[in-house]
Amino acid sequence: MSDILFQMTTFGCKANQYDSQLWRTTLENAGLRHNEGTADIFLVNTCSVTSAAEQQARQTVRKIIRNNPSGKIIIIGCYGQLAAEPLTKIDGVGLVLGRHSSEAAGQLLSWLGISQDKLPRGIKTFHGHTRAFIKVQDGCNHRCSYCIVPLARGASRSRPLDEILSEAQNLAASGHRELVVTGIRLGDFKPSLGILLRSLKDIPGLDRIRLSSLEPDDLSDDLMETMQGIPQLARHLHLPLQSGCDGILKKMNRPYSVAYYRELLGKLRVAMPDITIGSDIIAGFPGETEEHFGQGVRNIRELGFTHLHVFTYSKRPGTKAALMAGQIPEEIKKERLHRLKDIHEKLQQEYFSALTGKTELVLAESADRGLWSGFGEHYYKVYFRSEQNLKNQMVRVKLSQPYEQGILGELTDNLDQPKQC
Repeated sequence: MSDILFQMTTFGCKANQYDSQLWRTTLENAGLRHNEGTADIFLVNTCSVTSAAEQQARQTVRKIIRNNPSGKIIIIGCYGQLAAEPLTKIDGVGLVLGRHSSEAAGQLLSWLGISQDKLPRGIKTFHGHTRAFIKVQDGCNHRCSYCIVPLARGASRSRPLDEILSEAQNLAASGHRELVVTGIRLGDFKPSLGILLRSLKDIPGLDRIRLSSLEPDDLSDDLMETMQGIPQLARHLHLPLQSGCDGILKKMNRPYSVAYYRELLGKLRVAMPDITIGSDIIAGFPGETEEHFGQGVRNIRELGFTHLHVFTYSKRPGTKAALMAGQIPEEIKKERLHRLKDIHEKLQQEYFSALTGKTELVLAESADRGLWSGFGEHYYKVYFRSEQNLKNQMVRVKLSQPYEQGILGELTDNLDQPKQC
């Protein structure tokens, strides 16, 4: 075991979080040790989905350099993929790599002066998480006019099914009872997402499977039928809408209309009546008038979301939207964002209030002075009190009232505790 210590800082999506685990496995297999305190090497896994994400990454890198002047700083991820030259010029940065690949991992080890013949093709545990993420696909062939991700992540490609299943078995064997299946364009997984889900459901010890996000045009009738037949599949889906106005959807190059999306939700709720739906909404896309925005808000309110992820449009170099006329002033974008956040808060509170008296199956994750929290099947945080050590246990909680960004309840049953005869 080497005396070389390293740290990792990760920004961005679940795919990035998975990649960080893979980078960590690469270094640990080479003999380095991960350490949260002092370190010799600092990896920063970056995001480029917005200009704010890039700014945050730069600020973090400069802070690490100030606090660790003798440390080796390595920038990885989407920002490193897109802007290697300017990032390399930051005084104190030693190496800039892009997305994870065998070639990039080999470059890193070579730069560190480490010889490694065999690089890991997967992970066996997801450090620091009760729920494990597993990336099954990367890249995207679609070109939404605002999105820089295809430039950073490349063309769509799927991992081999047998490699994924082996990794999932290892994760379940190491104690991860919930698996979050993730990718950049998850519905583009080959041979098919349905085949993958049917294969995952038979893995011993895997009590819950969750899909991270699906694009509306990837949710086929066949896939819905498959989802319906898998009891371990969490009844929650994140289905990005991006705008509730057809005119803006067309400018975004999104391949559906609001009517199509509404019909899709109807089918989904027939197949799985208890499913909850969350979505992404962009405020202030170029050319979005107050009338467009108002129409979008009305549709969003009618679609029955339980929560929204809302953010302002960010001008990304190399995208079609960056060159469009009608760029919206920042103050208007922020004002619309504030209105969307209000809608999100209202939708969430209405949903939480309707849950009073119901029970939810919760995977307990962490506790603070006896107050436990964990995610329920429908992807909201549940809080409950217990003096027992319930970490990584499945419990039933009777829900009572909204609390923090989730809902408070009372522990009624520990499903992992042996029952008395």
